[in-house]
Amino acid sequence: MQYALLAYNPAEDTDRAARPIPGALATMLDRPEVTGWARLHADGSATTLRNDEGRVLLTDGPFIDSKEYLAGLILIEADDLDGALATARELLGTTRPGTAIEVRPILDGRLRGA
Repeated sequence: MQYALLAYNPAEDTDRAARPIPGALATMLDRPEVTGWARLHADGSATTLRNDEGRVLLTDGPFIDSKEYLAGLILIEADDLDGALATARELLGTTRPGTAIEVRPILDGRLRGA
């Protein structure tokens, strides 16, 4: 089964684009169960499109104001939720303090090599 691991960072952690990916995290991202990943710029770089009854509203910035922002996502293959949580726990051990990882099953889509 496919899962998305959504990594959230504290809003004040905005200098990460200038930092290299830590070695332990890079090692995790190279594992075979990781089928894709993306590291995102800080939330201030976002542009949001919203469907307002057929009209498109365009807004600079993130969809919501939050103390955390989506910093990246990692796509994995796991047998079940327990397997996905185990990978997420291991991944969390390679991140900076304050990082949160949300685990969600993927309904459908295309992953690298799929």
